Amino acid sequence: MVIKNEFLGGMMQSRPYLAVGLTRLMTSLIQDIQARYRELATERVEQRIARTILRLASQIGKRVEQEIATVELLFSHQDLAEMTGTTLFTVSRTLSDWEKLGFIEAGRERIRIKNPHELVKIAEQAD
Repeated sequence: MVIKNEFLGGMMQSRPYLAVGLTRLMTSLIQDIQARYRELATERVEQRIARTILRLASQIGKRVEQEIATVELLFSHQDLAEMTGTTLFTVSRTLSDWEKLGFIEAGRERIRIKNPHELVKIAEQAD
């Protein structure tokens, strides 16, 4: 859907709350983008992967009924590599290591988080 510039301008003039809401939304999106750039520039790859998995779990994760602390995400390792600015090999190796430690269970196009607290520790580690 496309909103014409003139229409949007008129709506924002007649309804100031709309302009305030759009400004807040844009500010939030810009801050999110800035956080991603900072992560790419300053964090280790394991931190970026853990942080991305946790963020996606809170946004789109599905809680698995039989296990209280388990959240499932449906996307490929390639998708995760692209989201974190790394290679498929690095994502696969990292997820395999975490699987051996019991933090996650990784499948072809899914990741099941079994121990989110350990991922939080990795995501928040200081260098």
